Amino acid sequence: MTGLAKEVIADPVGLVVRLIGNVEKHLPAEHVRDIVLTVVRARAGRRSLAQALHDDPSLLRTGQPPAPYCVAKLLMALNDAGAQNVALPRCGECGRACRYVGSSTGGRWGCSPCFDKPAVCAGCHEERRVTSRDPHGEPRCQNCPDTDGDPLRELTELITNLDPTLHTDAVLAALGRATVRPAGQRRLAWAVVARPEMLTRAGHEAPTPAALRFINELVEAGATKVVRPACPRCHEVKALSKLLEGKRICRACFARHAAVPCSGCGAVREPATRDAEGRPLCPNCMIRQPANLEECVGCRRRMPVATRLPDGPRCNNCRPRITAECGICGRMAACEMSRATGQPWCERCQHRWVTCSGCDSVAQARGGNWEAPLCAKCTNPDPDFWGRCPVCTTTWQLSPRPCQRCVLDQQVRDLLGDGTGTLRPELAPFQEALTKAERPDVALAWISRS
Repeated sequence: MTGLAKEVIADPVGLVVRLIGNVEKHLPAEHVRDIVLTVVRARAGRRSLAQALHDDPSLLRTGQPPAPYCVAKLLMALNDAGAQNVALPRCGECGRACRYVGSSTGGRWGCSPCFDKPAVCAGCHEERRVTSRDPHGEPRCQNCPDTDGDPLRELTELITNLDPTLHTDAVLAALGRATVRPAGQRRLAWAVVARPEMLTRAGHEAPTPAALRFINELVEAGATKVVRPACPRCHEVKALSKLLEGKRICRACFARHAAVPCSGCGAVREPATRDAEGRPLCPNCMIRQPANLEECVGCRRRMPVATRLPDGPRCNNCRPRITAECGICGRMAACEMSRATGQPWCERCQHRWVTCSGCDSVAQARGGNWEAPLCAKCTNPDPDFWGRCPVCTTTWQLSPRPCQRCVLDQQVRDLLGDGTGTLRPELAPFQEALTKAERPDVALAWISRS
């Protein structure tokens, strides 16, 4: 937080809206606020944007870098919304105003002709603008397209021979969903053709996330020979969203690898941030830092933010609750409105674990009723509706907090570990038995009493 203005810390969005209002008179303040909240969603990004405009308000009139790229995104969004007095971002190289600019290092941004640097073409050996690359990664200009085979044809032949249940159109459709740009599709095709074992056993060695998306799309399309890769550390089949030592691993294993003692509470966890002295802070300590407290619109105290509503942030005590009939258990109680069902649900049902009447899995109740409860996936099967647990990225939920199973895993490591999150080999079976418990809430309650 070093160097940030007090107003930037206290109300970054309000500061940005006020500075824009000083320049732009054609957009209402509420519309501007919505644009700012949409363009920059994270608190750190909003503070970076507010600090940049606080230090140099002329950015709104000039659009001239250097400045954080979020400033350019804001200028583009304001102009798309009809702003007349806010400048378009200008290319840091040629200086012209652009409807779209790309980011670069050092707080600079620019247009495609300036930022797409020329290179020596592998075909004509002249320095030209790069339009594609050959299988060896060598640049090619527009006049020298790569003619060393057709990677898409080779890819479809490879996969249809591996899995005859897939047709060429299904493979190409999966490729298009994995990566949109033709150049990206060619690179992905060459990568898979060069290492076809990625489709069956070595997916964790995928060179890009697009290769993992492609494998997943093939499985979703009905492939029986293509398999989703397992994490090379925990050997579980889950999203491999992190890269460590050249291998794709799951979020939970990366968190365990990066875990260090929190300088605030001492818990061994992956740091959510670091303080001004560079010391690690866990998520719980981060939100309780004085600089991250915000004034609750309910009690007017500076508190950790539990939820954000149109009227402003609210603490855990002031989250909106109503006395109503719970949509799941049917009893009259203090309830919140469920975003999944749109009905009231009480705190008891929010923490209740059940056997889902739809899929027979043991999970937290998110819909249905007391006699026939439903898990998240059966309440709303649309995967895009739900978020994911930030640690395991597997549990479907709307809360930004870790799921109970990941909380249980962390507490077990804190209890049995050696201070670095590492367990002795003889304790591993006990740790696995606890974390694989069908009811993690029961295991958590047992640990809390121990």
